[in-house]
Amino acid sequence: MLKTYYFWIGFLFSVVFVTVILFFFGDVDEVFDAVSNVKIPFLFLAILMYFISLWLRGERWKFLLMPIIGKPKKNLLAVVTVGYMANNLLPMRMGEIFRSFYLSMREKISVMSCIGTVLLERVGDVLILCLILFLLGVFGFLLGNDNLVDLFSNIPGGVKTFALAVAMPFVVLLVLLIFVIHNIDTGERILLKITFFLAKKHQKYLVDLYRTFSRGLLVVRDPAVFLKLLLTSVPVWLAEIGVGLLVAEGFGLSDYFTSRVDMFIGIICFTAISNLAGILPSTSGGWGPYDFFGAITLHGFGLDPSIAASFALTVHVVLWLPPTIIGIIILWFDKTSISELITKSRNFRLQLKR
Repeated sequence: MLKTYYFWIGFLFSVVFVTVILFFFGDVDEVFDAVSNVKIPFLFLAILMYFISLWLRGERWKFLLMPIIGKPKKNLLAVVTVGYMANNLLPMRMGEIFRSFYLSMREKISVMSCIGTVLLERVGDVLILCLILFLLGVFGFLLGNDNLVDLFSNIPGGVKTFALAVAMPFVVLLVLLIFVIHNIDTGERILLKITFFLAKKHQKYLVDLYRTFSRGLLVVRDPAVFLKLLLTSVPVWLAEIGVGLLVAEGFGLSDYFTSRVDMFIGIICFTAISNLAGILPSTSGGWGPYDFFGAITLHGFGLDPSIAASFALTVHVVLWLPPTIIGIIILWFDKTSISELITKSRNFRLQLKR
């Protein structure tokens, strides 16, 4: 695991981003001093809100699994929490495979089908986050919100460029998704043609990933079902925005914004951009990119760099620590071996790479 290029690239990214946050966003002492002044009750409320978000993710996943296994026998919140625990502790987002194996052990279903639905969840998340940013860009352009206008003015081309930049991934993903859903075999042939220069084993790896992904896509062939996926993703991200707002109250961030509306907009941007930054390579738990881009976003709204960095790191701890601890406890009570699940997840990745 430690010898993989992806691990070391991710580790390097995390080190660089965290170093920039701690040493270039103000003095390290200032960052930790700001964290020490947070009102603790708001952090507990933020943790509660995050578990509401995880419950909503479980309900969304249940909806995706229904055509495959019917109604799950057990609550999916525990499985989702264990998956996030694994993502927080293991590199290369192995938590997605980890929770698929855990669900297959609890429900006796195909691991491949589970992974397909998990990938579909991730597509829904990216689409909603891009849509949120696009709507914020339109909002800033039409209503002339000062903070958004100032933020976008620092981007070459201004708000139009920003709106186009976030709309393009949304449109491309949506078109690609619709095409793959209705042309799975054609998509496989196209993938083989455009990767003709790769070795056979690498082509097989890509095709196997594509097949895994397409199994989950079959769930949303019906446009109404796909629309429901997007709609059920909205409350998930509203809850995560709620986490940011509660931590912001703990920091007293409203004092740094001209109004609570501006703070609300700032936290929405923070949530969307920091989570989209998770696409970049990083070590387990997404440390580095999440915090850096989140802090940069809030600094763009006029926050002091040390306050922005302290806030980003605190939100990340709220998202990282509780599900990690609870996930370990769940596996302990369930008498499930963590090492066994890790081994199965690792072997599954190796099988795809052969």
